[in-house]
Amino acid sequence: MRIRIAVVALGAALLLAAYLSSIPSEAETEAACQRALDNTSTATLRPDICLDVSADTYRTFLLMYALRAEGLD
Repeated sequence: MRIRIAVVALGAALLLAAYLSSIPSEAETEAACQRALDNTSTATLRPDICLDVSADTYRTFLLMYALRAEGLD
C-alpha cells in the first residue's frame, strides 16, 4: 500500500513539473510577440501571441517595429 501511494505521489509530482515547464516565461512571450509583429499590427489589432503582453510593452514594441521599418534603429 505504501508503495502505491509513493508511486502515485511521484507520478503526480512529475505531471505537475511537466505542466509547469511547458508554460512560457514572460521574456519568451515578449520575444515571440516582437517576432510576430508585421505591417498589419496596430494598437487594437494585436497578434494572438501579444495578447499576454502588457499594453505599455506592446506599444513600445510597435514603436520599435516602426522605427526599424524606417531604418532608424
